Amino acid sequence: MKKVDYKWVMLALVSAAYFLAQGSRQIYAAVLPDIKAALGGNVSDTSLGLVGSAFTWAFGIMMPFAGLAADFFRRKWILVIGSLLFSIGILLSGFASGIGLLLIAYGIMNGVGQSLMPPCNSSLIGQFHDDTRGTAFGVYQGAIYLGIVVCSLAASSLAGNSPDGWRKSFWVFGVIGILWTIVLILFLRDTPNVGGKGEVSVKKALAAFFSKPTALWMMAALGFYFFALYGVKLWTPVFMMRAFPEMAPLTAVFHGIFWFYLGAFVGVTLAGRFSDRMKPKRQTIRFEVELAGILLCIPFILIMSKATGLTVMIITILLFGFATGVYDSNLYAALLEVIDPKYRAMATGIFGSGGCLFGALGPLVMGLLSDAFSIRTAFASLAIFALAGAACIIMALVFTAKKDMVTTK
Repeated sequence: MKKVDYKWVMLALVSAAYFLAQGSRQIYAAVLPDIKAALGGNVSDTSLGLVGSAFTWAFGIMMPFAGLAADFFRRKWILVIGSLLFSIGILLSGFASGIGLLLIAYGIMNGVGQSLMPPCNSSLIGQFHDDTRGTAFGVYQGAIYLGIVVCSLAASSLAGNSPDGWRKSFWVFGVIGILWTIVLILFLRDTPNVGGKGEVSVKKALAAFFSKPTALWMMAALGFYFFALYGVKLWTPVFMMRAFPEMAPLTAVFHGIFWFYLGAFVGVTLAGRFSDRMKPKRQTIRFEVELAGILLCIPFILIMSKATGLTVMIITILLFGFATGVYDSNLYAALLEVIDPKYRAMATGIFGSGGCLFGALGPLVMGLLSDAFSIRTAFASLAIFALAGAACIIMALVFTAKKDMVTTK
C-alpha cells in the first residue's frame, strides 16, 4: 500500500480507537444514577465524584510521560498498550460491587490507558499529514465527538433495560475496545519515529516545547478554553432544567449533548478543510482559525446565560458547538507548526496536560459562583476565560508564531 493511501488508513485506525476511548469515558456520567441506585448505601456522592476526579488526575498527570514514551519508543505499541489498558479498565468497571474497583478500574486504569493515546495519535497524524493536517485533525476530532454522543446514548439505553443494565454498558464497550486493540495490532504499521536512534534526549524533548514561547501561549489559551468549555458542558443540562422546570432530565441531557456536538462536528470539518486550503497562502492560518473559534465562543456563552426560550437555547448551544469545533480543528495542528517533529508526541502530552489540569477547575468554579450568585451569572463569567484564551493566541500571533515555526516535516 502506498504511503499516500496508508495515511488515511492510519487516520481511520487511530480515530476509531479514540472514538471508543472518548465514548467509553462518557459511560460513567451517563449511568451514574444507575450505579448509585445499584450500589446503594455502599457509596456516597462524594465517593462517586472521587472516581471521576481520579480519572482526570490520572489522565492529566500521565500525559507528559505518555508523550515522552511515544517519542522514545514505538508509537504503535504505546498506543496498543493504552487501548488495551483502558478497555480492560472499562470492562472491569462493570463488575464493581463498591467504590474500590471503580476507583482502580475506571479512575486509574482507564485514565492512564487513555493518556497514552493522544500523544501517539497526534504524532502519527502530524508525521503522515502535512498539507492535509487540518482535514486529518478535523476527522480525528469528529470521531471524538461522535464517540461521545453514540456511547452516551447507547450506555443510557443499555442501563434502562434492567437494574444491572449499567454493567452491560461497561462490558460491551470494554469488549469492543479489546477487539479494536487486536485490529490495531494487525493493521497499524510500526512506523519509526522521526529521527534516528540516539538523536533524542529528555533534555532536548523538554526544550523543544518550553523553548518555544508560542507553545506556551497556546497551552495557556487551551487552559482558558477548557476552563470555559468544561464549565458549559457539565452545567448545561442543570441550567436547562432550572430555566425550564417542566423539562425532563433525559430531555435536558439530550439537548445539551446532541446539539452541541452536531455544531462541533460541522465546525471542525469546515474549519479543518479551510485551514488546509489557506495554508499555502497564509503561514499563520492555523493560529488564526484557533483565534476565530475561541472568539466565537464568547457571544454564544453570553447569549446562553440570558436565554429564556427553548428555541433560542438550542440554537445557541448549536452555535457554541460550532465555535468549539472551529477551535478544535487546529488544536494540535497549530501546535505542531512550532515543534521539532522528533518531539511532537511529548509536546502534545505537555500541552494537553497543562490545558486539562487548569481547565478541570472550570466546573468547580462555576459551581461556586452559582451558589454565591446564580447559575446565569456563573455561565456569563465563563466568557471572561474564553476572552483570556483569545488574548493568549493574539500574543502568539503578534510576537512569536512566525519566529517559532519549524520548516521540517
